[in-house]
Amino acid sequence: GEHEIDIYDDRFLIARPLLQVLKAPQQRVLLVDEIDRSDHEFEALLLEFLSDFQISIPERGTIRAEAQPIVVLTSNRTRELAEALRRRCVYHWIVYPDAEREAAII
Repeated sequence: GEHEIDIYDDRFLIARPLLQVLKAPQQRVLLVDEIDRSDHEFEALLLEFLSDFQISIPERGTIRAEAQPIVVLTSNRTRELAEALRRRCVYHWIVYPDAEREAAII
């Protein structure tokens, strides 16, 4: 009837960081800190995001990036990341600084 509400309307979609980056009209940087602490479901969502710069929301459709974001993932290596996720990333190991370098940073 006339009082039915479409619960899949944009009014009910909370724009968290992934969605904010996709909807940004200019290129943005997204930091996903400690990806190894996320659950496997988020990792699966991130696969689509990194592959196609889009996310699919059931009953809502696919939201594609207006401008391709730069995405930085960090990990403390508390668990092994999925091979599919690792293939979509450039790996760079950062060594912990010695005491002198740490003091200079601080």
